[in-house]
Amino acid sequence: MDTREDKLLALVGLLSASLIIVVVFFTLTWFSDVRHLPENPVDPQSCFSQKPLAT
Repeated sequence: MDTREDKLLALVGLLSASLIIVVVFFTLTWFSDVRHLPENPVDPQSCFSQKPLAT
């Protein structure tokens, strides 16, 4: 009966560690995305030429 309890305890520990790793990765990804603001946003109008096209 001890081996069954040991296996269950090992499984619970493994699942807990996996959950902690997923939460840490999610938090780090979220923080890096929140802090990364575009410094010079592109204006869509600057992509078009100002002169009319000759036909």
